[in-house]
Amino acid sequence: MISLKITLSTVLFLLMAATCTSQIIDRELKDQKQKTQKEFFKFISEIESKLSDSTLTTEQQFALFDPIFDYAHRAHSSLTQLRKKYFQKIQPPPAVLNATRFDGNPSEELSKMLKNPQFTTVTLLQCYRPLEIARLISGIIQPVIYQQSNTGTNEATIAYTFGNQVFAKQLKEDIWQIWLVNRLYMLRFNLDLQTMVIDHSEYTLPNKAEYLRLQFPFVIQKSANELEKLYQETDEIRWNSYSSTGIQEVSPQEWQDTIDKRLSVFYLKNQSRFIKVQNEILKETGKGNDLGANWQELKLSPDENLMVEQTLKSNILQPDEAAQQLFSFSNGIIPFNQDIDEIGKNAMSGFLHYIVGHEKDQVWKIRSLGYSIAFEYTWDLKQGRFSEIKIFKRQS
Repeated sequence: MISLKITLSTVLFLLMAATCTSQIIDRELKDQKQKTQKEFFKFISEIESKLSDSTLTTEQQFALFDPIFDYAHRAHSSLTQLRKKYFQKIQPPPAVLNATRFDGNPSEELSKMLKNPQFTTVTLLQCYRPLEIARLISGIIQPVIYQQSNTGTNEATIAYTFGNQVFAKQLKEDIWQIWLVNRLYMLRFNLDLQTMVIDHSEYTLPNKAEYLRLQFPFVIQKSANELEKLYQETDEIRWNSYSSTGIQEVSPQEWQDTIDKRLSVFYLKNQSRFIKVQNEILKETGKGNDLGANWQELKLSPDENLMVEQTLKSNILQPDEAAQQLFSFSNGIIPFNQDIDEIGKNAMSGFLHYIVGHEKDQVWKIRSLGYSIAFEYTWDLKQGRFSEIKIFKRQS
């Protein structure tokens, strides 16, 4: 049996890194996402004191996940149908990719983990679209890829900075082959939508000459709504900002600065589109009550206040993006970076979003509530600006 310590840590951190952001203009998806998040909040609250209990046997540790497995079983039909809807819309991999030779496979232990339906069920429970699933599985396998190829820190940043493209083709009724392509390597694997088991994983090694020579262009996928279109257009900007010669001449921070500038220009040219989508999403967001006495605001230093204000960019489209950016920022400061288990619990639960102030002239006050961390901020859509950003920690 796979070590729970390995399994649990992977679940927690990849749920944080993958950022499974759903397109909530799809009402069915929005309702399912909220329902599942509430189950995770309940689940983690019930087992929080046992997650780090080293006296439990492996069987007892696995048994901790029974409640969330039970929920996944009850929701199996609706989850599967929702995922199928998104899989049926995605394009298959272009023919040029089929000629690429794959070099490696995950280790035997990792492959067993991905074939364990208990592990994959809970890990992928909050992922619905091929892009979300592919990003999360890539995050699990990526360390193995980098280790095998001795990929340096700067090179490893390429895959994150310039984004991914995802394709999928149906092999059998419920078996899909998913392809994730980035500017560094390519990964593909099979997914069974009935069991959520992953197998036949294989990848190209980073910077393989044969693969880089493809200079693979950005492929436009069919978009169901304006939110998806805006995400795809910003992804295209990231992808097209890559330059094989420029990469060697400047630092990763300069790569990101270039992308941020291009995204800012895109936002200014399309601000009316952004505002329309942002307003629609926020009008669908429920009202929230006070946090309560057991939540305490974290007092940031002047430098931290400046950094947190720079974290939220004008081209953010919905509260979940803002929450994930603030969560990433918070994990780099005291007291949040001192408790790995606490970071993991928040990563697993995700964030529920509420409107906590009366909307006036497209200025909204929003709260994003996690397991033991919460954020509040004012979002001025017309100005494209975030202000009055506050971070709260729930007291034990």
